[in-house]
Amino acid sequence: MKRQDPHYYADILTLTDVDEILSASSLLTTDIRLVENGREISLSDLFPNEAEGRANGLEALYESYRNGATVNLMFLHERWLPLKRVCQSLAAELTVGVHGNVYLTPAGAQGLQPHHDTHDVFVLQLYGTKHWRLYESQTRLPLQSQLYRHTGEDPEVVTRELDLSPGDLMYLPRGTVHAATANEAASLHLTIGVVPVVWASLLRKAVDQAVAADSRFREALPMGFALDETTRKEAKERLSELFDDLRGALSADAVVEEAARTVLRRRQPALLGHLQDLEAVGAIDVTTPLRRRPGLLWHLAREGEQVMLTFHGKVVSFPAHVEDELNFLGTVDEFTGAGIPGALDEAGRMVLTRRLLREGFLTLA
Repeated sequence: MKRQDPHYYADILTLTDVDEILSASSLLTTDIRLVENGREISLSDLFPNEAEGRANGLEALYESYRNGATVNLMFLHERWLPLKRVCQSLAAELTVGVHGNVYLTPAGAQGLQPHHDTHDVFVLQLYGTKHWRLYESQTRLPLQSQLYRHTGEDPEVVTRELDLSPGDLMYLPRGTVHAATANEAASLHLTIGVVPVVWASLLRKAVDQAVAADSRFREALPMGFALDETTRKEAKERLSELFDDLRGALSADAVVEEAARTVLRRRQPALLGHLQDLEAVGAIDVTTPLRRRPGLLWHLAREGEQVMLTFHGKVVSFPAHVEDELNFLGTVDEFTGAGIPGALDEAGRMVLTRRLLREGFLTLA
């Protein structure tokens, strides 16, 4: 997507922001890596003496950058709030895992050799321009275990070449083989990785659970099956029976519902401002403007005489008679206690909203 707007992503990250991040960095190897033409340069190699490293590490990093190495800020969404908000919003919208990596490449340099990612990628060009080359895929929709196989040479067939300018956006489906080189000036781009839930992971987990629950799937093949044709035929018939039994043991409804609960449990809490909310719990009344936390993933399910609200990796139970009120609070943009529909009186509405504010589901609007 060509935007013709070089400042489009300025509220997410700028070159000045990266300068400040590097200046304040503790240079942890889990946060930063250096790569040059596919070769990774270890930070520990730059300053093997830890004491000297802490004093001179940033200069050593910049020396590598000046000599052509790309600076890769890994998982920057974990420590840069504007990017964290973007990732949380996407994760809530798509119900997937989302992370952000940043690549600062000096003019004319290439950081990574042709490769593919095992997740979908959005490329946001923030500063400078970068020339991209896309190649034929090795593997369609690779799983995390299906990494790119390097042959020592670039792929022969280029399917597309393009330049990204500041404000531009490019989508790379997982498995797309790609490489990029900065043009006349330094290039800064952000990759937002989208890690989907794939059918294979659901099937593997469901089969593992069935095997753990039923000893028939753990029985041994008949002795001698590899040498005796009759015994091998019996093994095939038995396996066919087990396939049928396995299909009967699996429930599509249960498997998908468990996958949804897993996504919600793994969701990183969005709790900015929660300290202020906790201080305000006792002071709010039915006129206080409230809202559901932005970027929140939540799920409401009825179990007997209770409804279970799942969010922030936890499950909070409520009496079933407030199910309609909870659905309202989870979908409306902004409200007050007085505006909550349903049969609850004023005191009941205050009990509900105060508990949800304390638990982190609601926040002050």
